[in-house]
Amino acid sequence: MIEALFAPFIEFGFMRRALVGSLALAIAAPPLGVFLMLRRMSLTADVLSHGALPGVALAFLFAGLSVPALWFGGLV
Repeated sequence: MIEALFAPFIEFGFMRRALVGSLALAIAAPPLGVFLMLRRMSLTADVLSHGALPGVALAFLFAGLSVPALWFGGLV
C-alpha cells in the first residue's frame, strides 16, 4: 500500500518536480500568511495575486514557459 503511494514520485520526473514545488509552497506559505495577518495586509496580498494572474496567463498563452515573459506578464 505504501509502495503504491510513493511509486509515482520515484518513477516519474514530473511527479518529483511537482512534489518539490508543493513542498516548497507548503514551507513558504504559512510564515508569509502569518506575517501578512499580523501586519493586517492579508487582503492586499490576495488582491495582488489575483491581479497578477491574468497577465501571467496571457504571457503563458503567447510565450509558453518563458520565465522573463511570465515575470513581465505578472508585472503588467
